[in-house]
Amino acid sequence: MAVGKNKRLSKGGKRTTKRKVGDTMLGKEWFDVVAPSTFSQRQFSKTVVNKSKGTFSGPENIKGRIFSSCLADLMTGDDDTYKCRKVSLKAEDVIGRNVLTNFHGMSLHTDKLKSLLQKWCTLIEGSVEAKTTDGYTLRVFAIGFTMKRAAQVKKNCHCQTSHVKKIRTKMAEIITATVTKNTLEKVVKNLQMDVMGEEIKKATAGIFPLRGVNIRKCKVVRGPKFDAGRLVDVIHGGENSIPKSVEGGRQKQVDAPVVEEKETAEEADE
Repeated sequence: MAVGKNKRLSKGGKRTTKRKVGDTMLGKEWFDVVAPSTFSQRQFSKTVVNKSKGTFSGPENIKGRIFSSCLADLMTGDDDTYKCRKVSLKAEDVIGRNVLTNFHGMSLHTDKLKSLLQKWCTLIEGSVEAKTTDGYTLRVFAIGFTMKRAAQVKKNCHCQTSHVKKIRTKMAEIITATVTKNTLEKVVKNLQMDVMGEEIKKATAGIFPLRGVNIRKCKVVRGPKFDAGRLVDVIHGGENSIPKSVEGGRQKQVDAPVVEEKETAEEADE
C-alpha cells in the first residue's frame, strides 16, 4: 500500500502523519520572565504559551505560574550563601512581552541540608507564621544543630529538652520581630544574606552553642489584594526599571524562512 512522504504506518496498521519540530511552535508565543527589583538579574528566563485566539488569552494563561531558579543565577557576585538556595517566583501580571513576577518562596537545596546532618548532635527546628507590614503572610522554618562546647571531652553534644524549648522560643521571637517590622522587599533581602540565621545563632549562644543555623524554608501563605500599580512601582521599581523584552529564540527562527519565501515570490512575478 502506497504511503505519502509525510505519512507512515504504525504497529497497529493506522496511518500517522509526521510533523516537523518547527510546526508545533507556530501557534506559540514567547515571553520574558522578569524578577523583582530586589534581585540583580532581572530577565532570568523565558516562558511559552499558546497564541491568543477567540476567548483564549495567552497572557491571562501565564498568570499564576511558578518559576524556580537558583539564587546565584539571580544575584551578582560569588557568595556561598547564594549557591545553596532556591527561589520561587509567581507570575502576577503581563506587560507587553514581560511577565512580572513576585516573591513566592525560598528554600535550601537538599544537598545543603544533607551536608549539615551529623551524628551525636541534636537537630532543632522551629516554624513561625507572621505578617509583613505590607500585608503578606509568611510561613518561615528555621533549623539548627547543636555543637560541642569549648574544651569539651564528651563525644556527643545532645542538649536537654528544656534547652530545645528555649532555643525554639528564641527562634520564633527573632523571626516574628524581623517579619512584622519590615516589608516583603526587606524580608527578601534579609533571606538572601541569611541575616536571621546569624541573629538566631548569636542569641542562642548562651543557652547552647549551635552550628548550621539557617532559614530552611520560607513561603508566602497569603497576600494582599492584587494591585497592578503597586506591582510595577514598589516591587519592580517603576516602569523605567523594567528591562525591554527582545523577541528571539525558536519563534524568530520559524518566522524567518516565511519572509524569504515571500520575497522570492515577488521577484518571480516581476
